[in-house]
Amino acid sequence: MSKTANDWMAKYEADAKRQRKRVAAAKRLILAALKRACIAAVEVAYDGEGDSGQIGEITAVDPAGKPATLLHSVFLNLDGKRRKYSLAEALDAYTWEVLAIHHAGFEDNEGGFGTLSIDVASGTISLDHNARIVEVSNTLEEV
Repeated sequence: MSKTANDWMAKYEADAKRQRKRVAAAKRLILAALKRACIAAVEVAYDGEGDSGQIGEITAVDPAGKPATLLHSVFLNLDGKRRKYSLAEALDAYTWEVLAIHHAGFEDNEGGFGTLSIDVASGTISLDHNARIVEVSNTLEEV
């Protein structure tokens, strides 16, 4: 590899490492904020259909399984700057960052879709992702 390519790759890897660290820190802060807000679970739906990904519905439930609101706030550093987010904004921004790490480009072409699920008690966050794939089967015969 050339020096320029090595420099580019080193910068890319360093940026990716910083992004993963910011997301890991955000996970801890979001889980703590959700716990303080007495929220037991959250689901964030997303869809990348039509070359323009979007975060869909964000739903939260309390420990009794009843709908809960995301009115509390949390300070996060997701883009290199620490700022205050409402929990709904934080979950939206966090989902985008997780998707950038695990499924970059999910919004391209047919787009991927799925759900980011948070179980506050266990401290786990899972990403259930589906990729839309168009399959083409071609044949060419001389007749």
